[in-house]
Amino acid sequence: MRVVNDKQDPVEVKSVDLFALISQMFLVSVGVATWVFSPMVMVLSHCRFANPWSKAAGLGGAILALLFLEVPLAQVVLAFVVGLFVADGVERQVKPFQLISQTLAVAMLSALACLVWGAVVQGQALSHFWMSWVTTLVDRVQSGNALQKTVNWAALKDLILFEGPFLYLSATLMTLWISVGAAAHFGWIKEESNLYSSKSLKTFRVPRWVSLVFIVSFVGQLVVTSSYHYVAGGIFRVLSGFMFIQGSVCLALLLEQRKVRSGVRTLIYSMATVLGFYALVGMGIMSPWILRKKNRVSPQILRTNLEEQT
Repeated sequence: MRVVNDKQDPVEVKSVDLFALISQMFLVSVGVATWVFSPMVMVLSHCRFANPWSKAAGLGGAILALLFLEVPLAQVVLAFVVGLFVADGVERQVKPFQLISQTLAVAMLSALACLVWGAVVQGQALSHFWMSWVTTLVDRVQSGNALQKTVNWAALKDLILFEGPFLYLSATLMTLWISVGAAAHFGWIKEESNLYSSKSLKTFRVPRWVSLVFIVSFVGQLVVTSSYHYVAGGIFRVLSGFMFIQGSVCLALLLEQRKVRSGVRTLIYSMATVLGFYALVGMGIMSPWILRKKNRVSPQILRTNLEEQT
């Protein structure tokens, strides 16, 4: 028991570099403006600063994006909510698959809330507001596009109109994984025991039932030709995101086994993400064979020494 006259344990007050905090706010504002990199810069904030400064950097960056970069309010809200949720989950070491499923749910609820708010403000039904928003978006892109005659804008409008929510979830899934992958690859998370360290993420596996559902959805979006074609295609796009995750894990293991240098790995990851999406999806499908286990140990892929063979 503590006696009243006992000396209290000193409380350690951590100071924060004000210049570093402000620079992080500007970095977050750029991430919010791109939306894709918002979770990444939020994760970086949580790795650089302790609470509450990490969240202050995120909030300050969102305000800067809204006021100075003139980012639409809905985009700021979605980027801030999703990014902060991902960063907080990484900091609390929520299990990866649990973080993925929860982030998708939060992203969808946040987007739905923004749509409902916009419909209420405009005095329209939710479906009518969604249709008018998609029409405005496509018209804006079409007016500033030099390739107007080469794009089927009617088909693009239908794609966004019917598969928009699925595309949004797929994009959220990819940006989440890119963010945690970047934090692991660049060493922002240094403890190897952390669930989101480079070593730990290489052990992550998408459940096998997701692969089976992906194959069924792939066949479905080829076979279904009715109005449900967009639903089947949308589900296929979301599950492609999970296969992308599994493929990137597979690629990371292969590069590690071949002892590829960090700079070269960074270049390969960037090229694979930007240009080789479907290659990673295919690698994710084949991962049960590539990463097959024998006696619970992943096989090592050895280099072939051609001189010894000759």
